[in-house]
Amino acid sequence: MTVPASAAPVPGPGPGGGGDGWVLSTGDTAKNYSPTFVGNGYLAARVPAAGHGYSTMPIVTQSELAGFYGAPAAGQEERASLPAWTTLGFGRGGDVYGIEGWSCGFGQLCPAAYGKVSGGAFLESSHPGSIVGSYLAGLNSNDTPTVGGGGVIPIRNAPAGPATLAVRYGNGSGSPQTIHIGVNGTLRQLSVPSLASWDDWAVVTVPVTLNAGANTLEVTVTEGDTARVNIDYLALYPDGAQPPTQIAPATVGTTTKYRQSMDLRTGVLTTSFDWTSPAGDTTSLAYEVNANRADGHLGTVSVQAVPHWSGPATVVDEFDGRGLDHASTTDPRVDGKTATLSQTVVSNGNLVTAGLNSVLRVGGKTVPTQAIADPGDGGAGQRATFPVRAGEPLRITKYVGVASSVDTDRPLAAASPQQAAAKTAAHAAADGYQRALARNRDAWSRLWQSSISIPGDPTMTAQVHASMFYLLASVRAGVVWSASPGGLSSDGYSGHVFWDTETWMYPALLAQYPDIAADANTYRQQRLPAAQAAAAALSTPDHPIKGAKFPWQSALTGKETTPDWSPDGKQEIHINSDIALAQWQYYEASGDKTWLRDKAWPVLQGIADYWATRAVPDPAGGYAIRDVKGPDEYHDNVDNSVTTNAGAQASLRIAIRAAGILGRAADPAWRKVADGLKIPVDTTTNIHPEFDGYSGQTIKQADVTLLQYPLAVPMSPGLAQNDLDYYQQRTDLDGPSMTDAIVTIAGAALGSRGCDVYTSLRKSADPYLAAPFDQWYETRTGGAFDFTTGQGGYLQEFLYGFTGLRWGTDAVTVDPFLPPQLPGVDLAGIKWHGRSFDLSVGARTTKLTLRSGPPLPVRVGSDDVRQVRSGAVLQVPTRHPAGDATNCGS
Repeated sequence: MTVPASAAPVPGPGPGGGGDGWVLSTGDTAKNYSPTFVGNGYLAARVPAAGHGYSTMPIVTQSELAGFYGAPAAGQEERASLPAWTTLGFGRGGDVYGIEGWSCGFGQLCPAAYGKVSGGAFLESSHPGSIVGSYLAGLNSNDTPTVGGGGVIPIRNAPAGPATLAVRYGNGSGSPQTIHIGVNGTLRQLSVPSLASWDDWAVVTVPVTLNAGANTLEVTVTEGDTARVNIDYLALYPDGAQPPTQIAPATVGTTTKYRQSMDLRTGVLTTSFDWTSPAGDTTSLAYEVNANRADGHLGTVSVQAVPHWSGPATVVDEFDGRGLDHASTTDPRVDGKTATLSQTVVSNGNLVTAGLNSVLRVGGKTVPTQAIADPGDGGAGQRATFPVRAGEPLRITKYVGVASSVDTDRPLAAASPQQAAAKTAAHAAADGYQRALARNRDAWSRLWQSSISIPGDPTMTAQVHASMFYLLASVRAGVVWSASPGGLSSDGYSGHVFWDTETWMYPALLAQYPDIAADANTYRQQRLPAAQAAAAALSTPDHPIKGAKFPWQSALTGKETTPDWSPDGKQEIHINSDIALAQWQYYEASGDKTWLRDKAWPVLQGIADYWATRAVPDPAGGYAIRDVKGPDEYHDNVDNSVTTNAGAQASLRIAIRAAGILGRAADPAWRKVADGLKIPVDTTTNIHPEFDGYSGQTIKQADVTLLQYPLAVPMSPGLAQNDLDYYQQRTDLDGPSMTDAIVTIAGAALGSRGCDVYTSLRKSADPYLAAPFDQWYETRTGGAFDFTTGQGGYLQEFLYGFTGLRWGTDAVTVDPFLPPQLPGVDLAGIKWHGRSFDLSVGARTTKLTLRSGPPLPVRVGSDDVRQVRSGAVLQVPTRHPAGDATNCGS
């Protein structure tokens, strides 16, 4: 797929307007559009162009809940998704905006992506050329046909009798493949030839017989099918006629005056438009969707409706089961007197139980509701009918309460998930919508007392604000579930926790939100017993292993959740060092010795013991770590990955320092192994070779460059610059988006020449940003979305790159650097040892202002420590690139 460039913010509603980098808007979702998501760090939902509800286009809109993991009968723990909780439709009679009812006309191209997908099939967009950007896939997974998987498309306005059915498919398997096609429940097997590649498409046609009016088309897999095929569209048309060319629209009815805006300052997504139903009724609608920041267990969907017609109106409040993933639902109930809808969701393997509860209000009042018919997809809903008059506005709001059996921010003994969810929804409904909005606004306002902006550049400021917003939308204080590479925007990467948290997202939070960052460390601390068991399981009489081995992929229990077929769980052991460094960074930033003793020390000790026993004596002297994979995931089974070794060395030395601070005994083996680990330098090229035998092969992502930041391995400036130059030329352009952030930060520290730093800043963001809401793709061609790992790296460029900010136990270090293309970088609300301070990096001078707390020790240069008192300003010269840095291209 082609990733669209980011759009500059357009003026829209909300505080600050659109010109200050806080409101991102669009009036056209037909191109360069990726739907955004709302989240409060516990509850989240991606919201489609329709402004509410569920959609498969152009990205499946999932509803996520922190800690909501399931386990299939055979396989690893994985994040489960809730039914879509954001569905709230309005209309007259059966014409209700945005409620399931899509169908395709006879004589139209019917995208399989618009149909009802079930049975393990899914939508995909990785191969180009489909008519609407995604297609039906998953009919065969890992060479196993997905029996029962497929999609259903309702057809309207068909004539009775014979017709032609066209099926557009992709098949790059190298051999013919079979699936079954159904018309009104009658199935027949269809064989489709192989094509040149999976990026090619072809059409096959079959004769069918139709009923007059409504018909049903089905694609499914039955026993005996091979099914390695993707389906783009189906189309019905008269025998002998030319195939249709018109693509069926994704929604029912037509919209005009469309505008969708995300207010990053409040987390409210607003979608406004005029909708004309198929029957010709026009209604002005303005939806607001929010995951409440003040109460993580509350979500609201509110629509201001102005009907331009009079008569009985219908409101539908649903939990849309099409959003379910790795979970099932039970006990759907509707209390019509209180207009309350409830449902229980259980993740696969009965790992986690969640309660959903929705209270519906019209004009702030209760209206009687009735349960809607069971849709058969795990969903549930309620419907209300009442009279309206043309031109009279009314506000309709659903208050959604959510709780689960593994919540970390409420007493689990106090109430069952359903009881807790019901209490949240009922209290919010009693308080009213404006009160819920005000509490949400105040909670976000407190967070935004810390901010990052680029003076005079609202577009880049919006990108920075958006990156922090999406990161904050996925984490919150008290919710001890660490962030996955997709945050709470989706179940990407199965919702697993990797090094992405500690190395990429966590440092971006630590600087300004240490209370939130602390929970990423707590997540690891609570799973220490599982890590200790994993290390013990590796121990043999010939090679005893001590300490703790944390999993490469972690989920609910802290057990290894990397798929069995992947070597990463055994080889990407650098995750231990990523965790140790994050634990130590929090101590440096907080100075909390009690926390270090009671919480972090057991983790640091366990990791140090692991490295001291995992390393082996090298016949050439010192110690080696063999059979690993470093951050460069293109190379398995290597010895002495320089980044793995450097991380192990840093972890051992951190444990030694912590032991000294706490008065604990440090195992003598820790120092012996740390001093003996190989950190080789190739004296011919004056670079660090990535691993033993490395000879310049293409690498996936930042690896050796991590030695400079965050590992801070001592080296000469020449060696450091050589590493940057050498590995930039060998890094795959199609690798993930966070790599160039390290080049920017390290280059700023070095004062790299010319355009190097500014160019790497642009390369770190521009190819990955998606319009119109400045979300991130994992790679230039797609991948995980919204990619919080890339956002974390980008934010670190401003927090640690251009400021030169580094943590210390006795002082903070500031060493600013600014390319001439940046007018400056302003940071507010940085935290250290109970202080709060601001940094303003200017073209000539950088100013540090202590906002609150006792005097702040600031290290300027290697030995100069200055004390800054509250309200005082410390001025430091800003460094600039050597050589010509003014002509850096577009």
